[in-house]
Amino acid sequence: MKWMILGGEGQLGLTMANQLTKLDVDYISLSRSQVDITNQMDIEDWIIREKPNVVFNAAAWTDVDAAETSIDEARKVNSLGPKLIAEACARFGALTIQLSTDYVFSGNADTPWPENAKPSPISVYGKTKAEGERLTLEANPNGAFIVRTAWLYSPWGKNFVKTMARIAVEETRKIEVVIDQVGQPTSAIDLSTRIHLMITNNLAPGIYHGTNSGQASWFELAQEIFNLIGEDSRRVLPINSTQIQRQAERPLYSVLAYDHWMAQGMLPMQNWKDALKDVLPTILQANETGE
Repeated sequence: MKWMILGGEGQLGLTMANQLTKLDVDYISLSRSQVDITNQMDIEDWIIREKPNVVFNAAAWTDVDAAETSIDEARKVNSLGPKLIAEACARFGALTIQLSTDYVFSGNADTPWPENAKPSPISVYGKTKAEGERLTLEANPNGAFIVRTAWLYSPWGKNFVKTMARIAVEETRKIEVVIDQVGQPTSAIDLSTRIHLMITNNLAPGIYHGTNSGQASWFELAQEIFNLIGEDSRRVLPINSTQIQRQAERPLYSVLAYDHWMAQGMLPMQNWKDALKDVLPTILQANETGE
């Protein structure tokens, strides 16, 4: 089975390529400069040439605040691109895996969001990702997987965990971190492994929530990073999100439920604290080498 990774230069694209290499899976990874996911001919040319069985789309507009003033650009990448990819996959008999986000929900809840909850995004970013989900499922109803994830981190690219780890080790200052946004810190390594298992185990197409289990605030996550490194977690100070000026509103509670995994016979992913403990040494090493 051959995989095609789109968005190969991003954090999740790099992580997926790394995991597929370890598993000795045939794949091609394409960056934004190699393929324009908003160009139908470009997508089809690559699929015809490489003949993938699975197309994994990790390409996305991820600048949440900039999306508020760049609506058309964000929609092209997050909505039109997934639609064109799914249409091409349906035409040539490939499975589509479209990455999505907890931002498709409003955050106005106090229990985890199930897979079948109606999307209720409160930002342009969330709206374009929700539209991308819908268009993907419409374009390839028998072969599309939507995997919603959240708060991703890995040794590759830029992410919150790498930043906090660097501050903990290299600086002595205190750092203010939001305490009133609750979600699920998620290892991109765990997520990539789960997505591969989803395909090899022949799970039914549909919507899945790909996050590590449990929940935490950004403040709690930062404290856990400091504690695991052996630094003083009292350097992490709690603030409310209202104290930060941002263009886009964030969901306050975006914890995701796992009913679909369970229905398909797979357990939820491991707890976020265990995943963080697993990956943090590699992240510290990446920070040391400047990756």
